[in-house]
Amino acid sequence: MADRLDVPNPIRLFANRKSETYLYGAQMGTVQAGWSCSRHLHHMMFELNLVLEGTQLAEVGGTAYRQSKDNLILVPPMLLHAYKAVEPFSFFVMHVQIDDPVFLNALNRAKLLLLEPGQELHGLLLPEVKRVVEMLMEEETPKSKSKSKLFRTVYTIMDILETYITEHDEGAAAADDLPIRIAKEIEALVAERQPEDVIPAGWMEAMAGRLGFSRRHCYRVFREAYQLSPREYLAVLRQQEAMHLLLSTEHAVDEIALRIGYDNAQSFIRQFVKWTGTTPGAFRRRRLGETVYLTPLELE
Repeated sequence: MADRLDVPNPIRLFANRKSETYLYGAQMGTVQAGWSCSRHLHHMMFELNLVLEGTQLAEVGGTAYRQSKDNLILVPPMLLHAYKAVEPFSFFVMHVQIDDPVFLNALNRAKLLLLEPGQELHGLLLPEVKRVVEMLMEEETPKSKSKSKLFRTVYTIMDILETYITEHDEGAAAADDLPIRIAKEIEALVAERQPEDVIPAGWMEAMAGRLGFSRRHCYRVFREAYQLSPREYLAVLRQQEAMHLLLSTEHAVDEIALRIGYDNAQSFIRQFVKWTGTTPGAFRRRRLGETVYLTPLELE
């Protein structure tokens, strides 16, 4: 009789895991005095903005910053920000979307905004961001096409951030993820609708019911987390999606109106004028080809 194989310990099963990361809107360039990027936010992703030469004026979360060479701006998800140039400057910017609500929530709580030479986190992040720049530049030639090396560096950046935040904010991992769940529900109103569906007037109540909370509670926790109301977030998403579609597609204005939940083009045009001071057609003609930091509205 064959010997029986001894198994000293029971088999231990580990949970299946998946991680998806997107690198959006990475760009590098030089802008002239008078250039500006109006207030906007990034849904469920963070931004790293590096000045390579010169000085940029930044407004992040209502606070003004003067960003000089090698200064990093780290913009967490859902935080309104804007940039302008009083002199020519060169920059690199990247946006990272990650399907990890715990990490995103911790990043938002930490509010690590302007990072300057001499700061610990700046010293850890700057070499990695510059490594991303180098690898993206190499991709322009046949010499290097390795996505694995690029994303290894992106994950290193996230690991640095997560480790730093964990060491400096004991409550980060335990923070409530309800604000992020609300944000994803609001994004779905724009991104997952059928083109002929108008966003209903009672969407806030319906959303709160799906999440198992009161409308009032959802409003309060969302505003506390992101300094804007759920309705304001929906308005920002619709505005940014409209601007993105105007600049990156050839869709007609009435198609874009339906895409973001308006029942007719005239209502959309009136609202767009309130947002930007100009009509969608004039915005498309004037801004086409300009440097913009808008990222597409995409869900996991």
